[in-house]
Amino acid sequence: MAADRAESVGVSADGSPQLAAGALVAEASMRASTTESLEICPWALKEGLMLRKLDPETDGDLVGSSR
Repeated sequence: MAADRAESVGVSADGSPQLAAGALVAEASMRASTTESLEICPWALKEGLMLRKLDPETDGDLVGSSR
């Protein structure tokens, strides 16, 4: 229940309804890219992909060497 998740440390009352959906998106993204690990950050997946795409050290590779 969203009210229970809102009591978790680091989860805002506004963000708690999206927590389960975010977990499903993260799992599906990891399965689709065959990624075995991930790095937690305060930004959303789309911002992380954009930052990785713009990073000159990644040469635009969105997945990295995890494949």
